[in-house]
This record gives sequence, structure tokens and C-alpha cells, in this order.
Amino acid sequence: MRPRMILTVLAVVAAAAVGIAVVAADDSNDAPPARAAGLEATTVTAGEVTVRLEPHHLDATGAEFAVTLDTHSEELDMDLVAGARLVVGDAQWPVAGWDGDGPSGHHREGRLRFDAAGPATGPVELTLDGFPETVTAQWTRGR
Repeated sequence: MRPRMILTVLAVVAAAAVGIAVVAADDSNDAPPARAAGLEATTVTAGEVTVRLEPHHLDATGAEFAVTLDTHSEELDMDLVAGARLVVGDAQWPVAGWDGDGPSGHHREGRLRFDAAGPATGPVELTLDGFPETVTAQWTRGR
């Protein structure tokens, strides 16, 4: 009887280990968000500020761009929400918010979100004001 109990315990431990391995391998919450299909990251220089824009989401539910700002000489105190405009096709999409670093320092990063205001196809233009020069990035979103 004792060997049977030992085999049962070993089987339960092995099954638990396999279950933990499967859950750990399928943990998709830690994966970075997928970039919006067909829209590549772009870097724009505005005076002494380097602005990297990476589209992460652009569809009928809205848009989200990863924004990274770097400089060695300017204070990055601009209001990114107030200075942001996104035009997709012929429609201007309203800014939904900024999730990221506050206005200060020489490095900022976060996510700039927009609500959808029309189809997510055609020319895409993201404009950011408040820099030494206006930042503009353009893409084309196919059907």
C-alpha cells in the first residue's frame, strides 16, 4: 500500500509541474503590445529633441502610439495631450489621453491614445505641437 501512495504523490507532483510550465509559457500579459500592422516606428528631430513614435494600435476602436522623447538641452515640459492631433483619412480623431511620464526632465515616454472618429484606413498623420519645431509623422493605412 505504501508504494502505491508514493506513486500517487509523484504523479500529482508531476502533473502540477506540467500545469505550471504550461501556464508560464502561455503568459501573454507580459508580451509587448503588437505594433499596428503596416505602420512602422519613426523618429523625428525637432530642434534638440528626438521624438520616437511607434504605432501600437490603430483600428475602428481607436489608436495608441508609444511616444519617447529624448534631449540633452531642452526641458520636456510640453503638454502632449493639448498639442496632439491625429488625422486618419479625412477625419480628425480626438485625443483620449496620455499614459506616461509627466512634463519635466530630459527623457519622457508613454502612450498617447485617440478615440476613433471614422474608418481606420487611408493616410495617417500624427502632429505634436509644443516642441521647438512641429513634429509630424505620416503613414498610410490600407484597407
